[in-house]
Amino acid sequence: MKIYSRTTPVLIGLLAISAAYLAIGPSMGWASHKNQNRSHLTEGGSGYFYITNAKTNSLTVVDISTMEITKRLRVGERPLGVSVTPDEHYAMISNFDSNSVSVVDLSKWKVIKNISVGTGPDGIAISPDGRRAYVANSDSDDISVIDVHRLVVEETIPVGKSPDGVVFTGDGRLAYVTNCDSNDVSVIDTKRMRAIKNIGVGLVPEGIVLTADEKRAYVANNISNDVSVIDLSTNTVINTIPVGTAPAGVSLSPDGSLVFVANERDNTLSVIDVRSDAVVRTIETKGSFPVHVLLTPDSRYALVSHRDSRSVTVLDMESLQLVKAMDLDLGLALKGADEK
Repeated sequence: MKIYSRTTPVLIGLLAISAAYLAIGPSMGWASHKNQNRSHLTEGGSGYFYITNAKTNSLTVVDISTMEITKRLRVGERPLGVSVTPDEHYAMISNFDSNSVSVVDLSKWKVIKNISVGTGPDGIAISPDGRRAYVANSDSDDISVIDVHRLVVEETIPVGKSPDGVVFTGDGRLAYVTNCDSNDVSVIDTKRMRAIKNIGVGLVPEGIVLTADEKRAYVANNISNDVSVIDLSTNTVINTIPVGTAPAGVSLSPDGSLVFVANERDNTLSVIDVRSDAVVRTIETKGSFPVHVLLTPDSRYALVSHRDSRSVTVLDMESLQLVKAMDLDLGLALKGADEK
C-alpha cells in the first residue's frame, strides 16, 4: 500500500551511479500505492540534476555547481520517474496519469516523443549500454521495455503487484524490481526478458540500490520500517535492518561504503555502513516527508526531495546544516513541450 496523490518532485542527477527509484509510502491505514506521490534520484555525469515535479507536470534542471534551477520543461501528466541515457542524449520521464514516457532531447531541450506504456508508470531505469529503458507500471503489474534507439515498446514483462523501483546490474544482464503490493523483488533476465525469481522482503518495498561490488541489494520497506539486505548470489534475504519510519528512497554513497535511506514519516535519513549492516548515523533532513536522497560526487552535499513541500533541500554533510531549499514551483518560466 502507498499513499497520497502523486505530486512529489523526482530528482535525477547526471553524475555516474545506478538509478535508485523510490516511491513514497505511508504507514498503515493510509491510502493505497496507486494514489500516492513519488520521488526519485539517480546520477549520470555532466554536473546537472534533473527533477520531475508532478504538480506542474514539468522537468526541472539544477546546476550542481551553483545549486540553481536553470531550465524547466513541460512533460506528461504527473511525471514521476526520470532517467538519463549514458550518452546524455535523452532524458526519459514516466508520466503516471498519461500512461506514457516523455523523451526529452537534451541537446534541444525539447520533448521529441511520448511513448505509450502500461498503466500507472512509476519507476524507470535505462540499461548500462543505453539500449533499453525499463518502466515499472504500478497499475498493470508489468514492465514496459522500450527500445531507446527506435523509441518504441518492444516487450512487456509481467512482474509482481505494483512494481515500483528498478535497478540494473552493471553488465545489464539482470534487473531488479521492487513490487510494493506483493512484498517482493522480481529478478529479470534481460536477455530472455522475463522474471526468473521473486524474492520475498519486508512490507511495501520501494527503493532499491545495489552495492558497488553488486554482491548485495538494499531494499527500503515502507510499512515494516526496515531495509532488507539481499545476497545476490543466492537471491535470499540475509539481514533486516531497522531504520526510521516509512523508509522510501535509498542511494549509495559515491565511495560505496554507505547506504542512505530517506524516512518520510520522521523526516530523517538513516545512514547504513555496508560493512556492518548497521545504522551508524541518523540525520534530520530539514524538510517534511523526505522521499529520496542523493549525494554529490565529492560527498560534500546531500540533496533531499520532499513530498509535501514540493522542494529539494541541500544539506552540508559536515555541519549537517541546511545550505539551501529549492522551491520547484518557483523559478524560471515553464517552457511548453514544443519550445526549445
